[in-house]
Amino acid sequence: TRQSASTFIAYMGTAPENTETALVGLVTEVERLCSQQLSQDELQVAKNKLLGQYALGKQTNGQLAQVYGWYETIGLGVEFDTLFQQDVTRVTPEMAQAAANRYFIEPYISLVGPAVAINFLG
Repeated sequence: TRQSASTFIAYMGTAPENTETALVGLVTEVERLCSQQLSQDELQVAKNKLLGQYALGKQTNGQLAQVYGWYETIGLGVEFDTLFQQDVTRVTPEMAQAAANRYFIEPYISLVGPAVAINFLG
């Protein structure tokens, strides 16, 4: 589950020949989140995307059951659905940077694909 070492998950699909570029780009952005505050515009775009995708993931009764069931399973309760959306709108650039510095300290990276795609790791 996402209750242990995987507080945040970043997923990326790419062609094997682009693995190094993709991984370097991801690491660069995570490091930037720790060292620089997001602009208000960057943060608003991220909030809009997150809340939009969240809404799209709750369009059917089955999707709602999965979301609410998951919240119950991990001890948050169904009311977390509303609280989550409210909390996202309250995030400031300072809060985002503080969270990045708190949680992005020890990465766990899993790569799946042909071995040749990760030769650059040594």
